[in-house]
Amino acid sequence: MQISHSEAVRLFPQGHALGDAFCNRENERERLKNCFLHNEHTVIVAPRRYGKSSLIRQTLIDAKIPGKRIDLLPATNVLFINKAIKLCFSELINQISPKTKNAKEKLIEFVKKLHPKLSLSFFGQKVEISTSQSPEESVIDLLAGLDTAAKKLSKRVVICLDEFQQAGLLKDHHSMEAAIRHAVERSTNITYIFSGSSRHLLNQMFRTKSRPLYHLCELMELERIKPEIYFPILSERAEKQWKEKVNSDAIQEILNITRCHPYYVNALCRQLWKMPHSPKIHVVQKVWFDYIETQTNWITDDLGKLKPNQRNILAALAYQPIEEPYSNSFSERVKIGASSIHKSLDILIENDFVYRDNDKKYKVLDPAIETWLNQIKYFDFIED
Repeated sequence: MQISHSEAVRLFPQGHALGDAFCNRENERERLKNCFLHNEHTVIVAPRRYGKSSLIRQTLIDAKIPGKRIDLLPATNVLFINKAIKLCFSELINQISPKTKNAKEKLIEFVKKLHPKLSLSFFGQKVEISTSQSPEESVIDLLAGLDTAAKKLSKRVVICLDEFQQAGLLKDHHSMEAAIRHAVERSTNITYIFSGSSRHLLNQMFRTKSRPLYHLCELMELERIKPEIYFPILSERAEKQWKEKVNSDAIQEILNITRCHPYYVNALCRQLWKMPHSPKIHVVQKVWFDYIETQTNWITDDLGKLKPNQRNILAALAYQPIEEPYSNSFSERVKIGASSIHKSLDILIENDFVYRDNDKKYKVLDPAIETWLNQIKYFDFIED
C-alpha cells in the first residue's frame, strides 16, 4: 500500500497541530475558551514543545475570536516588546475593523493620539501606528487604544505573550511589567494570555509581591496527555491509515517509549505513518532509536552545558526515576552529598531537565535525552 507522506506530516506536524491533528485537551480548551469570552487573563505554564501555542490557536478557532501571538523569546530589550506590540496592534485592528475606508477613518478617531494612518497596498488598506513616547508609555497607549477600538466595535480580542518569562530578564523589566499590568487591569475587551516554559521565572513574575504582575492572572499548568486518552486516538488514526486493526502493543509502545511527550509522539508517529504497513513493536523501537541517533548533536550539546554532578543525577534518574533523591541510598548511588544533590536538582528542574510527576517521582523530562543516556549506559560509568 502506498502511504502519503503529506498525510503523516499533516496528522503529526512538527509545528502547530490544528484541526483533526490537534489531540484532545478538551478540558483545557473549554477552560481557556471561557477565559477568552469572560476577560479572564491567564498564565499558561508548560515545558517547551508541550503544545501551548497549538492549544491557544485551536481554542481561538473554536471560539471564533481574533487573536495574535507575540513571541518574546528573541527579546533582548524593551524596545523589542514595544515594536512587537505595535505590530500586534496594527494586525488586530485590521482584523476587527470594518472594511470600508470611511468606517476605518471613524475608527482612527478612537485612537488618534497613537498617530495612526491609512496606507494602501496591493492587499488593500491597513492601519499603521507611529509613536514617539517611551516604550512603556507607548505600550500602555497601544493596548488601551486597541481595547477602546474593540469595545466600540463590540469585539473580543486575545493577545498571547509567548515565552513571557524572557521579559522578566530584561534590563528595564520592572517598568515594562508595570506598563503591561496597567493595560491588563483596565482591559474590558482584550483577554491576555501569558505563556512560557520556565515555571521558576514565571512564578517569580506573578507570585512575588514586589513584582508589578503579582496575582494578576489565573494559572493553568499543562500536563502530558494521559496514555488512556492518547491510545484510542492513535488506534483510530492507525486503522484509518492502514485499513486494518493495528497491533495494540505497538500503539502502547509508542506511548511508553515517548513517555506521552506530545512533541515526541508526533515525531515518532510522523515516521511510522509513512510506512506501507502498520508497525510491530520491534519496528516502533527501531524507528525511535534511529530518530534518537539524528538528535545526538543537540543532546550532547545540551548535556555538555551541565556540570558533572548534574549530569550524574540526570543519568541516574534516566536509569531509574525515584521519589527520594535526598536519601542516603541515592546519594551513595550517584556518589554526591545530599546538599550538592539539592543544589544540582534545583538547577535541573529550573532548566526543564527534570520534573516531578503525579506519582511524586523525579524523572527526566525529555524522553530523547533519557533514551540517549540509557543507550550509552552512562549510569554504568557512575556506579563503577
